[in-house]
Amino acid sequence: MEYLPDHLILDILNRLTDSGDLARSRIACRSFNSLSRHVKFINLVCSSSRYLRSRSPATRSLTTPFKSIVRASIYGSIGSGAHLESISIGVEDVPELSYDNVGDDSGDDLYLTDVNFLREWFPRVCEGLRELSISDFWVQSCWRRSHVLGLVSSYCHNLLRLDLKKAWLSVDGLTPLPKLTSLTLNFIRIDDEDLNKINTCFPSLQSLNLLGVGGLKDPKISLLHLKTCQWAVSNVPSSLSIYAPNLEKLKLRCVKPRSLILQAPSLSDFSLSIVRADVYEVACLSNLRCLKLSSPNLCSFIEIFSPGSSVENLTLSSFWNKELNSEGNLTENTNPEVLFKSFPLINSLTVGPGALGFEFWFKGMGWGDQTLDEISWLRELVVYLTAFEIDITEPLISSVLSKTCNLKEMTILVHEDIDPKSVRSALSRLSRHWSQVRWKLGIWKKVEDTESDPYGSEIVRQPQVFK
Repeated sequence: MEYLPDHLILDILNRLTDSGDLARSRIACRSFNSLSRHVKFINLVCSSSRYLRSRSPATRSLTTPFKSIVRASIYGSIGSGAHLESISIGVEDVPELSYDNVGDDSGDDLYLTDVNFLREWFPRVCEGLRELSISDFWVQSCWRRSHVLGLVSSYCHNLLRLDLKKAWLSVDGLTPLPKLTSLTLNFIRIDDEDLNKINTCFPSLQSLNLLGVGGLKDPKISLLHLKTCQWAVSNVPSSLSIYAPNLEKLKLRCVKPRSLILQAPSLSDFSLSIVRADVYEVACLSNLRCLKLSSPNLCSFIEIFSPGSSVENLTLSSFWNKELNSEGNLTENTNPEVLFKSFPLINSLTVGPGALGFEFWFKGMGWGDQTLDEISWLRELVVYLTAFEIDITEPLISSVLSKTCNLKEMTILVHEDIDPKSVRSALSRLSRHWSQVRWKLGIWKKVEDTESDPYGSEIVRQPQVFK
């Protein structure tokens, strides 16, 4: 390593994602020690073990305060003439920590959005800083309103990316940052109930992620240059509005807003998880190619996105049950024939997990009806099975294949509780009869509610080609 060219060593060091690894590399190699001072990033995380040591009476005095480590790393870098471009600091989640056993933690040793702490070194790094990420310690930050947004806008005029997590944010003093193109707020309470300051002060945003942001009442995203957006909203806001003429990809998760307004004519990839809304205003989505709908009221949303839909890749997930049917949540729009007429261009269909099972959906709602026309344009079909009965499921799959004459690939995802022997036996017979189809078999399981899948499913064994 001592004989590697300096530029190559520096390139290696700049690829390290942890400043702790960088510090250890200084000991391992003399060249690393001298060149490590020229890296352009700092990435420091207070581990859960460090946190526990700092709270234990036996090790508290032996544990260097995390803020001191951050200061030393930053001062060491800028003192050697480094031009820092990226700083990421945070506190790791402590799995065994609960707010009940923490007690009244009035300290600020891990309060990382503390403006007094940030003001110590912001002036020294602000000119070259392009990316800033702060993941705070919620126990200390949840009851302290931070003015970090105002501080960042005062110093970091060249910032391109800002990520903030687990903090209470004030927008007082926030001024425009016209160069910022990416903003992520995760598990945040913000004093901007309609997002007016976010829209006004970050006009050039191309990527916006609002994940578990509280303090919103009637939020409206209005950003001319926005291209990608991920928004997970609680049930508190009464209305949600998005005005983004250049938005291409949107992942929206909400519950029961009174109104949902979407003006995004360039949208091509849309994932929507919602229970219902009283009022929908969705502009023409003529560029929409990929659509994922998760709702117990699928029929309502099928009506919104049709007719004449340009969707080619469609995923449906629901948690339908017989009780819901009495309330009129399941209508003829869930019939496969109506579905394909609503989305006449789809070549890939995924019927996701939930009580809206594959067997019920295809048998109970008409797929077995011989009057259903051939679906010649469907090329790929993915189904999640919650049960597998030879005398029911196998004939249904055959019926599906008989009506999809150009199907190229069929993926079966079975629940982990289903006996794999019966599935393999059935697929063996089906694959011999439908040899032109590429068969895949995988396993899924029910999991806790997650951001990626609100209806609790996870693929535990990726689909493999069945032979």
